[in-house]
Amino acid sequence: MTHRQYGNRSSAYYAHPSHGDPRIKVLIRIDAIEQSARVNVRGVVTPANIRALYVVCRRVAAKLPGYEIVVDLAHSRVTDDAIEELYEHARRSVMSSGIDDSVTPCRLRIVDPPTILKTKEHV
Repeated sequence: MTHRQYGNRSSAYYAHPSHGDPRIKVLIRIDAIEQSARVNVRGVVTPANIRALYVVCRRVAAKLPGYEIVVDLAHSRVTDDAIEELYEHARRSVMSSGIDDSVTPCRLRIVDPPTILKTKEHV
C-alpha cells in the first residue's frame, strides 16, 4: 500500500490487493473532516477476490475507528453473490475477515456498481 498526501483534509492510499483472476484495484481516500474513508474499487469483484477487499476495509476500520467506510463500486463490476454479501455486511455494520468467522464492527456504506454480473458467468 502506498500513501499520497493531498493537503490536510484528505489522503489517499493505493493498493492492489488481489492475487487471483480477475484482479481488483482499490484507491482509499480518507477525509478527516467528514470522518470517512472511501474505498474506490475498479475491476470485477467476485466471491474469489472479495476477501482481498475485506482485508483492505478491515485495515481501514482498525486504523480509523469510528470512521464511515464507503465501498464505492461505481467504477467496477460485481457478481450478484459478491454484492449480496457486501449488502449483508453493511446491513449488520460489520466487516468479515473473509478467512475465518471473526468480524470487525464498522459503519459501512456501499455505492452500487453500474453492472451486477450473474455468478454463472464467472464459474
